[in-house]
Amino acid sequence: MSLVELQNVTKMYDPDIILDDISISIAPGDRLGLIGRNGCGKTTLLKIMCGILTDFKGNVIQAKGMRVGYLSQEPELEHECTLRQEMLKVFADRLVLEDQMLELAEQMESQETPQLLQQYSRLQDQHDRLGGYDYEHQINRVLGGLGFSVQDFNLPVSVLSGGQKSRATLGKLLLEDPDLLLLDEPTNHLDINGIEWLENYINTEYKGAVLVVSHDRYFLDNVVSKVWELNQHQIKIYRGNYSKYCEIKGVERLVEERTFKIHQDFIAKESEFIERNIAGQRTREAQGRLKRLDRMEKVEKPSTDSPSLKLNFSTETRGGDDIIRCHNVSKQFDDKVLFTDLTFEVSRGDVVGILGPNGVGKTTFFRMILGEEQLTEGELWVGPTLKFGYYTQELEGLNLNKEILEEIWELCPDYTQTQVRGFLARFLFSGDDVFKQIRNLSGGEQSRVQLAKLLLEKANVLLLDEPTNHLDIPAREALENALSNYPATLFIISHDRYLLNSLATKMLIFESTKEGVTTRFFDGTYAEYEAEQQEESLQSEEIEPEKIVEKPTNNKRTKTKSKRKMKAQRLVGSN
Repeated sequence: MSLVELQNVTKMYDPDIILDDISISIAPGDRLGLIGRNGCGKTTLLKIMCGILTDFKGNVIQAKGMRVGYLSQEPELEHECTLRQEMLKVFADRLVLEDQMLELAEQMESQETPQLLQQYSRLQDQHDRLGGYDYEHQINRVLGGLGFSVQDFNLPVSVLSGGQKSRATLGKLLLEDPDLLLLDEPTNHLDINGIEWLENYINTEYKGAVLVVSHDRYFLDNVVSKVWELNQHQIKIYRGNYSKYCEIKGVERLVEERTFKIHQDFIAKESEFIERNIAGQRTREAQGRLKRLDRMEKVEKPSTDSPSLKLNFSTETRGGDDIIRCHNVSKQFDDKVLFTDLTFEVSRGDVVGILGPNGVGKTTFFRMILGEEQLTEGELWVGPTLKFGYYTQELEGLNLNKEILEEIWELCPDYTQTQVRGFLARFLFSGDDVFKQIRNLSGGEQSRVQLAKLLLEKANVLLLDEPTNHLDIPAREALENALSNYPATLFIISHDRYLLNSLATKMLIFESTKEGVTTRFFDGTYAEYEAEQQEESLQSEEIEPEKIVEKPTNNKRTKTKSKRKMKAQRLVGSN
């Protein structure tokens, strides 16, 4: 029995075909990863599955009574609510029962009749079947796992950042516990702790089916057991996680190329024989071979990969061997201490991966290196011959009012328009695309423009703040390859574990503790750091997670409600 089945689904955005005659299904418990280049139709497919898009050819059949949860890249929450109130909407049925139980408890204060007790008992049984009063614990656990603090719970949704709203929407979906989760880039706004928590939640607690669109290769490896590849408007299914998919794809490619070569060699040999003998003594044999060639099934040439980014970061000047020396550096905004005692040294050629939860000061540290923020205490020495290139997470380095061509030409005024257009083609901007206004570009397109600007700067130290956000997997691989060949120094803030594992030679870790944010410099790769963390975890005793205790309320009605509820429960229990 399928939860949802697509039959011969075709979707067009005139005149372009997006999905072509797709027939697929999702079974209970499936763990599916949907991959493909940006713009190939992944989000369109999710919207068709959950019923948001209805303008298509074909059929979508959903199991009767199935509940679908869809996480879009544009979260929709009610701004007048607090974060906690938004989560409580999931448990509206229980809250209604609690109000009814409260009314009965108030009546029973003056008159305890068997009818009232029986009615209260019936409501309580119904409430217990729905999960009872554990929803506060569920809310605390899910929001805490996704990186919210207790203090965040009472914040109005209207003051949350875009990333926080995305995390809140994800949390609400997990609390709803639908039969099918459709997740569009769920890790985009999570730090590594949040990503690992989500992986564990899906693998150990969530019992429904999951279809996830993601460019996070570690996440796909840890969560999915099948990969759906959307390419050239079709879906091909691969069993296994993302690494297994890559392995199978590599073998497929070799087999296709070898089969095509054998086929072409055979045709060439037969054609040469036919040409030599068609008018000679072996005419009949040549004619027979010609007929066989005409009847023979053609082997298509293996499709070439779609165009990919062509990156090559270079430096204009070498710079010194000593890059940065940092000793007991602290940063404070008014009364808020961001981090303390940051101490390390970096030499030319080091690749420093920077880890830490959102909001602990990683981006502020970059601004301190650039001189845009002043340190509160300590010493920060920066090499005098360094030229920094800075990739900002919020794409602040782009002028949204300019066209792509204009934005790039400004950095290379000696180029002709033809040369600038040729350069932009390396970043997959061709034809009239170069005249698009930057504010109208997708996140992935804006990221490519910023990478183009970064390449032209020819800096000898690169500061990269979440450089793989919004990039699809081929673009991430192209960036990793270019950075691995970069002949200077890199600082990379990232939650992309694959990127860090590929490049980092040293790790700077910002850790959030009860006492505040502490910092640690690890002289080793990300894999070595992870191994050490796992070793420490195995050696330490299991500690029960700290329980989130809400402050006592002074609300008289709440206290009265609690007392009446306990009294009613005692009365029911005594019968």
